[in-house]
Amino acid sequence: MRKTVLNLFVALLFGGLLIPMNGYAASDEHGELKNEINKVRQEKGTTFTKEEMDKMKTQVKEKLATDPNKIKTLTDYWENEPNDSFNQANLLHLDDTVYGTFEWEDVDIYQVEVKNPMELLVSGTAQRGIDLGFLLADGYGNWLEPDASDVYDGIQFQLYVIPEGTYYIGAIDLNGGGTDSMYALSAMNMEYIQRISGDNRYETAIEIARAGWPDGADNVVLATGTTFPDALAGAPLAFQMDAPILLTPKAKLDKRVRDVMKEFGVKKVTILGGPNAVSSAVENELKKELKLSVNRIQGENRYETAAAISETLLPNRTAVVAYGGNFPDALSMAPYAAMYGHPIFLTDKNELSQATKKAMSSYTKTYVIGGPSAISDKVAKQLPSPTRIKGNDRYETSIAVAKKLELPTGFVFVATGEGFADALTGSVLAAKFGAPTILTKKNQLPDSTYTFFKEEQTTDYIILGGESAVGTGVEDDIFSVD
Repeated sequence: MRKTVLNLFVALLFGGLLIPMNGYAASDEHGELKNEINKVRQEKGTTFTKEEMDKMKTQVKEKLATDPNKIKTLTDYWENEPNDSFNQANLLHLDDTVYGTFEWEDVDIYQVEVKNPMELLVSGTAQRGIDLGFLLADGYGNWLEPDASDVYDGIQFQLYVIPEGTYYIGAIDLNGGGTDSMYALSAMNMEYIQRISGDNRYETAIEIARAGWPDGADNVVLATGTTFPDALAGAPLAFQMDAPILLTPKAKLDKRVRDVMKEFGVKKVTILGGPNAVSSAVENELKKELKLSVNRIQGENRYETAAAISETLLPNRTAVVAYGGNFPDALSMAPYAAMYGHPIFLTDKNELSQATKKAMSSYTKTYVIGGPSAISDKVAKQLPSPTRIKGNDRYETSIAVAKKLELPTGFVFVATGEGFADALTGSVLAAKFGAPTILTKKNQLPDSTYTFFKEEQTTDYIILGGESAVGTGVEDDIFSVD
């Protein structure tokens, strides 16, 4: 469950917090809205199942326990009076939470823009003294009856199946108002799809960096955007450094990357691979023109580069080994490896690379990613305590990683399995969210992936890359997952 419902639980934690009122004016909408809310409450209607409510509650509690720093402060979402009529409505973005108070017979109205047909979940909760009532209206101001509604642990949930358009949420205190107590209100797409993309792989990497590091970053990991080998093992290092992965052409630093480094206030750049991957000219530009500290991690080949990256990581007894001749298996494992600091080593199918073989004496357990067609049993047997994670193809292997390692699946990242760049640069962001990266075909979900999302009841998706990488057909398939 995303921060929307998370923030609603936070409101319950403030207990006796008092917020000064701003002398809100009464609204003519109050009486009509109160009548509509009471009518809806008297009608039994359809409710969420206990399993659905338990799942939402569990997900929120887990977030509160593991990620309290992601909770935003009250001032970020405070209501702006006057908002007592449709013409004065505050804009409420999907996935955000607004906090407010009620003057006597006050009504607070918020405008929500819905760009695609969706299942819109409106949620609300309040401190003692407020009997919170709210309802959704269409763009003409007609109050709508929810398709499902329920109250669970002090949180009211209303579900509306609606087309795209402009909508309004009206909220009132059914007790009349005039207290210092506070309420929280939000709206979210139950089948939530966000896309992080740019016009090409370089811009997509920048947008991923902005999404994951909104306040900038001291460190950046830089890799070539042309080929994958040197960067495959980079996610654990980038996560350890709290650094986004950016891409550049080999010969010259991309101007957009140069600009975002200035924007972020970057102080140090770690280059993955030798001059054949990222040229000395790029390194010199970083040092001399941008005055940055530059560290290059390289080996004679992809296997040695991966081993060299492992030496920069904190000590760990578990390693990941993936096929070095292609990218999907390594990138499916990258978010998990990053989260837990497991180095990623590379090997050939039928012969264990010397660099990887030499490093194995330091490890007691190995995750082998991919089936025997990627890494043979002969190679796997040479690794310490190997556990193979595989599927029938790259798409099923990404699913197998999520299942085997018991990663949370309510929220996933989705990237093309036909190119390396977006899954690579998105791997650290996925690790920051503790989410898996699931690979897909360009224009449709593989059947196994569709079934996986259905069985896991996945509700939140972040697609990495533009429509040339992950087409709108994938979005259509996601929306059709029940």
